[in-house]
Amino acid sequence: MAAQADLFTPAIQPPQAPEGRAGPRLWVRRLAIFRDPQTIIRDVRLKPGLNIIWTPDMSSSGSRALAHGSGKTTFCRLLRACLGEPAYATDAQRSRLMARFPNGLFMAEIMIDGACWVAVRPLGLPGGEFVVQADSAEDAIAQGRRDGDQTSVDPIIVSSFFSTIAGATPPEVGGDHVWDVLRAWLTRDQECRLADILAWRSSQTQTRSRAQVLGETAKLTMVRLALRALDAEERAAATRERELVATVEDERRRHAYRQQQYAESLQAARRALNAGDDVGFDDAIDRKGLISLAEAALADAMRADLPKAPDVGSIFERQKALNNERDELVARRQALEKEVDPKRLEANHLRSEANLGEIDITQGGIRVCPVCRIGIDEVKAKGCGISLEPCDLSALKAAIAEKQKKAAELDAEANAAEQEANRIGSLIQQLEPRKQALEVEAKTAAAASSVAQAAAKAVQDRVYRARRTLDDVRTLRESEAATKPAAPATAALEAVRAQLDAGRSRARAAIRTLEEKYQGIMAAWLPEGVTGAVKLDGNGLKVDAEFSGRGEVSTAALDSLKIVAFDLAALHMAVEEKADLPAFLIHDSPREADLDGQLYAGLFELVHHWEEAAGTPCFQYIVTTTTAPPPELQGDSYVRLRMSSTPAEHRLFAMDI
Repeated sequence: MAAQADLFTPAIQPPQAPEGRAGPRLWVRRLAIFRDPQTIIRDVRLKPGLNIIWTPDMSSSGSRALAHGSGKTTFCRLLRACLGEPAYATDAQRSRLMARFPNGLFMAEIMIDGACWVAVRPLGLPGGEFVVQADSAEDAIAQGRRDGDQTSVDPIIVSSFFSTIAGATPPEVGGDHVWDVLRAWLTRDQECRLADILAWRSSQTQTRSRAQVLGETAKLTMVRLALRALDAEERAAATRERELVATVEDERRRHAYRQQQYAESLQAARRALNAGDDVGFDDAIDRKGLISLAEAALADAMRADLPKAPDVGSIFERQKALNNERDELVARRQALEKEVDPKRLEANHLRSEANLGEIDITQGGIRVCPVCRIGIDEVKAKGCGISLEPCDLSALKAAIAEKQKKAAELDAEANAAEQEANRIGSLIQQLEPRKQALEVEAKTAAAASSVAQAAAKAVQDRVYRARRTLDDVRTLRESEAATKPAAPATAALEAVRAQLDAGRSRARAAIRTLEEKYQGIMAAWLPEGVTGAVKLDGNGLKVDAEFSGRGEVSTAALDSLKIVAFDLAALHMAVEEKADLPAFLIHDSPREADLDGQLYAGLFELVHHWEEAAGTPCFQYIVTTTTAPPPELQGDSYVRLRMSSTPAEHRLFAMDI
C-alpha cells in the first residue's frame, strides 16, 4: 500500500504566476539602519526570490565565533516593524538601542504593486515613524514627515491584498487588523520554534501584535479566509453556531439554577412540614402528601387562641386621676403656704405701729406723743409747742387698739392657713401608697401585655408561615415540570453544524490544492516513503507526515519541517494567486533540533529551484540561518547579509548593544 501511495504523490512544480506578472506584488527591496539621518551603518539590499541572512557557525566559519547573538532575529523584527508591526524589540532591547542611537533610524523600501513605499521608524525616541511614497530611503529622509503621511504601511497593504476578506474577519480581528494578524503568520516569531501551524507570536517578544492575544479559532478562521477555504455560507453558519452555543449554554445555566432553587425550596418545605425526602406533593395510600400536610398545618395554626392582654388603659386612667388629685392638693397647699408669711409680716408691722407711742425705760412705762415724742404728762402740763391743735388722745388710743386687733386677726388667719397646709400635706402623703401601687400594677400589666403581644405575633407568624408553605408547595407542584430536563435545543445546533460540515466539504477544494502543494513539497524534500496530508475538520487544521509502514511520526525536527512545508505551500498558492496572501515569507532559523543537514539544505535548493524556473520570481523568501547553505547559494546573489557575533563591527548594528 505504501508503494501505491508513493505512485500518487504529486510532484511539486515551481509556482506559476498569472500571465503578465513581472515580479512579486509585495517585496522588501532594502533595509537600512542609520546612526543619524546622515550616517548609515547597515545597508542590506534584498531581491525577489531567495534571500539568505547568514551567520556561519563554527563548522563553516573556521573561527570560534558563536553563530548566535549577531542580530539575525533583530533583522527580522526590523523588517516586521517596517511592515507595520507595532514594536520592533522588547522593552529592555529598545532601551539599550535608544541609549546607543538617540537619533537613530531604520527604514525599508517596500515595493507594493510596482510602487516604492518607504517606512521610516525611529531607533531612539518613539513617535517619529511615517510611511511615504519615495524613490529611496534617502529621499524619504530628505523629504521628512509631512502632515497627512501614514504612520503605518498596514492600510496600504490591506487595501491592496485583503479587500475581499476585510469584511469577513472574526470580531476579535476586525478589518483594520487583517494584515497585523496575517503578517504574524508570514513572519513567525523565532521564539515559537515552529511548534504549530497557528503558533505565530510569543508574548516574550513584546511586539504588541494582535496575534499575541488571538484564540486558536480566530487564527484558524484567518488562515482559511486567506486560503479561500471559508465561504460566506459557512461563515454565517459559524456565526449562528456561536450564537446557538451561547444560547444553549445560557439556557443550561438557567436550567441548572432553576433546578437548584427548586431542590432547595422543596427541601425547605419538607423541613417545615416535618416530611421525609420521599414524600411527594399528592396523597398516597399510606400517607398524606405535601399539599395535604400544608393545608392541615395552616388549619391548625388558624385554630390557635390568641391570648388576651390586660386592660392597661384603665390602669393608666386611674393613674391619671390620682395624679390630677395630687396635683390639685399640691396646688392648694402651695397657695396656703404663700398666704402665711405675708399675713404674719403684716401683723408684725401693725403691732410695731401700735407700740410706736410707748418708750420703755427702767422706771416704768411713760406715754409719749406719737408726733413730737414728748411725754403726754408734760404736754398736758405745759402744752404742745409743735401742734397748733390739741392732741386727740382718745382717737390715738382707738387707732392703736384697732391695729393691735388687726394684727391679732392676721396672726390667727396665718395660723389657720398653716394648719390647713399641713393637713393637705398629710393628704398628699396618704396618696403616695396608692400611687406606688398603681405604678407596680402598670408595670405588671405592661409586661403581661408584651407577653400577650409576643404570643399573638407568634401565632400570626405561625399562620403566615403555614400559609406561605402552602403557597410554596402549590407553586412547586406547578413548576415541577419546568425543572425536568428539557429536550436539549440541539436540533437547530445540529442543523447549523451540518451546514458547517458542508462548508468544510466545499472548502476541501482549496484545502486539497494546499494539500497537493504540501505533499509535493514533502515528497521533494524528504526521502521516499514519506507522505503528507492536510486535514480540516471540526477540530481545526492539521498537517501530518507519515513514513511508509510506520504511520505518523512526530519529532521536534520533523514537526518544525512540517510547519515550514505548510508555509511554503501557502507561498506557492500566493504566487499563483490562489490565496488572498502576498507571496512573501520570512523564516527565522527554521532548522530545529536534530534536523538532518541534507534535509535542511533541501529547503534552500527547493526555493532556489522555484526562483530559477521562474526567471523573474514572483515571490520573496527571506531565511536566516547559522548552518551553511549549499555551496552554490553562498554567493552574494543569495546571501544578502553575512554577520558574525565577533568582532562587534560584524554584528547587525556594528557595535555592542
